[in-house]
Amino acid sequence: MQFVSFQDLIRRYYSGESFVIFDTETTGLNTYHDEIVEIAGAIWELREEPQIFHELLRVNPHRISPGAQAVHQIPLAEIQAARPAPEVLRDFVEFCGRRTLIAHNAKFDFDMLNYNLIRHGFTPYPADQVVCTYRYSQEQKLPGKLENLATHYKVDLQTIRLHRASGDVAVLTQILNTMMKQYEPKEMQYSLIL
Repeated sequence: MQFVSFQDLIRRYYSGESFVIFDTETTGLNTYHDEIVEIAGAIWELREEPQIFHELLRVNPHRISPGAQAVHQIPLAEIQAARPAPEVLRDFVEFCGRRTLIAHNAKFDFDMLNYNLIRHGFTPYPADQVVCTYRYSQEQKLPGKLENLATHYKVDLQTIRLHRASGDVAVLTQILNTMMKQYEPKEMQYSLIL
């Protein structure tokens, strides 16, 4: 998998491109076998309020591993009442368009998304259309875990539920907003003063 470099992300972000920050919660950790039970995304672009997508997917609750259930703690009744996976995935793909995707553990979430898309008859995303903030944090010697990275960037975690797709997307959006301020072009800083 060829990730988009963080320097390229900075350049594209300040050129006005929009991205989708996304996260999944799943039945387990095997991207070839397990299914998505929750997906969230936020369209992220310079000086715009994010547009949000968040939905549960109906899967057989017996497929959810005890470990996965312990992490996301999504009530099984809510999963059983959700829309079928193909409908939700279709709407998520429509929401994303062909924007580049951003995830904190992109290898896992991107592979999980693509294998679920293929399983339900959709075209997968190209392997060069993803940014991994976990990889960037490792390169920069920053904390790797999302909650530790959030603490580093002073993101308030009191009102956000981590290990749920929408919560993780909200945290990563705030982290990226803070990160980007460090790289804001000088001419843009000057134009904001005028």
